[in-house]
Amino acid sequence: MTRIHGGIDYELLMEILKPAVTIFVENGLDQDVTVQVKANRVKSTSGAINVGSSFTVAKSSNDARTLTPDTSGWLPYITVTAKCSTAPSTGKLTVWLVRAREDQVKLMELEIRDTEEHWGEWAEW
Repeated sequence: MTRIHGGIDYELLMEILKPAVTIFVENGLDQDVTVQVKANRVKSTSGAINVGSSFTVAKSSNDARTLTPDTSGWLPYITVTAKCSTAPSTGKLTVWLVRAREDQVKLMELEIRDTEEHWGEWAEW
């Protein structure tokens, strides 16, 4: 169903503009975590590319990165990877893709207890 207001089809407009999205990280782990945003033309880890540089989220804190097509490029599918250099013993990591207040997708919710790289779920930009 389209949302037309004052002659403007907002769903079509948003599809054309490909607005910004924010990756919001809630690090409830007892260790810092390094997060890398990834994108791909298909929902697959094969061929996925890094979007920007990885960033570290301190233990027991939150951080966010906002992506726009003009600064980050654009591919239809987006996810994250997360890795700790020291294995956490408590807590949970949750990562959200935020398109709008009412449009948020959980990419990852893990109780990481190792130093392996973990992939989140794929979401459409």
